[in-house]
Amino acid sequence: MKRRIKIVWILAGIIVCIGAVLALAAMIAIYRGAKGEETAEDVPVVVLGCQVKGEKPSRILGERIDAADRYLQSHPAAIAVLSGGQGENEGISEAECMYRELVARGIEADRLYKEESSTNTPTNLRNSRAILEEALGGTDWSAGREIAVITSEFHCYRGIWHARQEGLNATAYASKTAMPYVIPFYAREVVAVVYTWLFRR
Repeated sequence: MKRRIKIVWILAGIIVCIGAVLALAAMIAIYRGAKGEETAEDVPVVVLGCQVKGEKPSRILGERIDAADRYLQSHPAAIAVLSGGQGENEGISEAECMYRELVARGIEADRLYKEESSTNTPTNLRNSRAILEEALGGTDWSAGREIAVITSEFHCYRGIWHARQEGLNATAYASKTAMPYVIPFYAREVVAVVYTWLFRR
């Protein structure tokens, strides 16, 4: 009986150590990906959605809208796919919320494409690629045409990971995360990154 208990403790210790190593690796990956990069050309952009409160953006979504506004103002020939469906307790889709906010800031409506059926990051990128292919007909996407992905600092690594899984040559353009949200969202993202590594291919 004691031998069995010892084996259980050893196995539990091994699992804890593996989990700690994975969590540390995820934190490093998130930290390295958090800065994002500026794109020199007017490459198309995908803006990843986040929670809508009623019909208004949450703080995190508002930060992404701010980043999208900056990008589109400084890249006047770029188009944007606003990606995010409508979840429970959301009065409108995340895409519609971003669309309204950006148009109100003076971004031309014909530069904005709404993707309103996605429910997570992989479907955000998969559906957005289809919209980009249709909007930019004749583009050889198999050659890896560059796009920018606008998302929160903590989400850049995973956003780019999923974009590349969809065959997109993606560069992150990060929105700045307000300090009160850094610890809870980064902690949650560590779990999401580890899950992605283990279960998504």
